[in-house]
Amino acid sequence: MIAVMILGILGMIVWPQFHSMIGEAKLNEAAGELAAGLQYAGNLAVVHQRPFSLLADAGGNWFKVVDHRYKEDPTPHHGDNPPTDAYGLVFHPVEKKWYIVDFDTETPYEGVDLTNAPSGGEIRFFPDGHSASSSHTFVLSHAGNQKTITVDGRTGRVSVQ
Repeated sequence: MIAVMILGILGMIVWPQFHSMIGEAKLNEAAGELAAGLQYAGNLAVVHQRPFSLLADAGGNWFKVVDHRYKEDPTPHHGDNPPTDAYGLVFHPVEKKWYIVDFDTETPYEGVDLTNAPSGGEIRFFPDGHSASSSHTFVLSHAGNQKTITVDGRTGRVSVQ
């Protein structure tokens, strides 16, 4: 009986810390996914020598990587390099699916919110690696914690804070 009581007390002490660590891990993973999407769009622009974009919607809580030349085209271009689906949605080479991340529906990111995205929701990367003349900022939040992802417009460098 005493052992059960001690375990109960320890559980009450450890549970909030464990729950906080899980939330922090979700936020870190979501920030890493968004940073990877930005870096991928930038790398595609340099490799293929044409603009690629990351489109984000804070209200819808998602982002996607698109080939800018097909952004308005409803026709899939599966034979292109890289393959694109309707409206230029790029194929994710690691996940083997189209590169769209919805923080509301993907299990590892439950509870993570894209609370701030750049005006217009688009970061376009150009063949020399830059994205704009100024920096762009995204903010992700979960359970009162935040991560800021910044893209240096002149260099295309992505940082997470």
